[in-house]
Amino acid sequence: MARILVVEDETIVAMDLAATLRRMGHEIVGMVGTGAAAISSADAMGPDLILMDIRLKGAMDGIETARAIRERRPIPVVFLTAHADVETVERSKAASPYAYLVKPFDESTLHRVIEVALHRAETERAEHKATLDALWQSEERFRLLVEAVEDYAIFMIAPDGRIASWNEGAERVTGFTAADAIGQSVTTLRPAEKADSARLMKELGAIRDQGPAEWDDDGLKKDGSRYIAHIYCAPMLDRAGEFFGYVSIVRDVTEQRNMQAQLVQAQRFESLGQLAGGIAHDFNNMLMVILSRCDILLKQMESEKHRQYIADIRAAAMKNRDLTQQLLAAARRQVLEPNVVDLNEVIRSAMQLLGPTLGEQIRVRTELQEPLWSVFVDPGKLHQVLMNLSINARDAMASGGSLTIESRNVRIDSSYARQHIGIQEGEYVSLVVSDTGLGIPDEIRDRIYDPFFTTKEPGRGTGLGLAVVRGIVEQTGGRIWMYSEEGRGTTFKIFLPRHTAGKPQKEVAEKDAELGGDETILLVEDEELLRAVVREGLEEHGYQVLEAGTPHEALEMAGSFGGTIHILLTDIIMPAMTGIALAERLATQRPDMQVIYMSGYSNHAVINQAALPTGVHYLEKPIPTNVLLRAIRDVMKD
Repeated sequence: MARILVVEDETIVAMDLAATLRRMGHEIVGMVGTGAAAISSADAMGPDLILMDIRLKGAMDGIETARAIRERRPIPVVFLTAHADVETVERSKAASPYAYLVKPFDESTLHRVIEVALHRAETERAEHKATLDALWQSEERFRLLVEAVEDYAIFMIAPDGRIASWNEGAERVTGFTAADAIGQSVTTLRPAEKADSARLMKELGAIRDQGPAEWDDDGLKKDGSRYIAHIYCAPMLDRAGEFFGYVSIVRDVTEQRNMQAQLVQAQRFESLGQLAGGIAHDFNNMLMVILSRCDILLKQMESEKHRQYIADIRAAAMKNRDLTQQLLAAARRQVLEPNVVDLNEVIRSAMQLLGPTLGEQIRVRTELQEPLWSVFVDPGKLHQVLMNLSINARDAMASGGSLTIESRNVRIDSSYARQHIGIQEGEYVSLVVSDTGLGIPDEIRDRIYDPFFTTKEPGRGTGLGLAVVRGIVEQTGGRIWMYSEEGRGTTFKIFLPRHTAGKPQKEVAEKDAELGGDETILLVEDEELLRAVVREGLEEHGYQVLEAGTPHEALEMAGSFGGTIHILLTDIIMPAMTGIALAERLATQRPDMQVIYMSGYSNHAVINQAALPTGVHYLEKPIPTNVLLRAIRDVMKD
């Protein structure tokens, strides 16, 4: 039967009731007469049922006592009373919804009420146990989930800003153990300039009042290093809706944010390349007209004064030609002539010029690995890269310093590749240029490769130096990264892919070749003025020229011309059809015809992203007449 606690302030009534309950087979665990004694006895004895008189002496009546007991543990309470008004009944039901006995009552009624109460209590205990089990399982699943998350720091923050819990992920992210963190202010996780308690409490107060928030901020690890932290923080409320602290989830997003920044910069350069390439193409066409007309006038002009004027115009045009080439290099749209190269040889060649260029106040030293893997690059352009970086280093060391140039074989692993967008795992040859200069301030580091951006005073540079360096490196298939500390110098690291396949050295054209000839040339150029200039220059040196303004005109002309067409001289970028597609179509009609491509730029796949493969003849506009004539003679020798 049941273990029963009797709560009755009349001793005789309590003893009679206890005797009746014993006769019914129940165990009486105690008889008390006050609410405080009832609470203590319920805690100490843990009865199966309490018979509680509503009228009790002392501070609490039976209903208040029952409510206090049941808040501590779900013990069923059957109320006893001499009378039952509506208000008392409602209060008693709210405190214990089991049963209600009005004195006097007989033994059978008492037995029936106790049986019903015990049965309902058993059901309630089963439901309570199921609820507790479900709660435990839910908490255990949450605990395991929190501990299993490796890349997320998940911790609780008390209302006063101190850390209240700490998962293993938090230790992996920050380096702080639970012993280090719990009980400490959350400002411990921030750099010194942001570890302001007043500011922290203001931020937490806003989250408490307004709800969850997430943001990026600087984080501090145990070893003193910084990282970019993505933070989510939310207020925690109990079942009654009362605030009792915060939950915070922190993730190290340094790698992700750096990659996003690199991607944005790459996209910006791609847009710049498209714009610069289009402008340079048209500009080079006009420069070629200017240069060609200047060459003709220089031959015809007798007045020395007028010849000097023409020479000045030509020199200005050539200077603008060089500027255009720098812009194309910055935009990765120039034409490269790569070869299998030993980087150390390029460095040694540059060293012969660096001494006079840099001055006596700059100490230059090299650390060159031997043997060094080969790379497939344009040696002239790589020489330009080295000179640009060295001159920039000189300008950063106005009072003198050291310049170090290194080469080494390196293997890029997956970890490094993940942190540096655009580079893949593999073998590379690195070129490292370091100086002991002023360093690059944080506020301009994101702009150092921007074309025309310069910190030098007017007249001391175009701002294309580093833009050209990056353009050449990336067009070659390499990657460049900069590391700098203000006041401690700057290091540029260039990674060029290792070349493993053999490739013959490109033959150098004969400089003294005869420039004239009598061959037939099919000239295809959509710019009318430029086409006329080229035609006149060729005819002046004995060539027969078939002139076409579009690829379709060229196809018709080639189909109707009965003689031999020795060379197709065509622009690459033209409306409706490229010069490359035109050459492919004409090759079926005239397989012995040679082809020379010309353009201000080209990134078409057939020339391997503007890197010339063996056998393709390419001239970069603007083309001086003697260069064009020599190229024709070289082609006819093939």
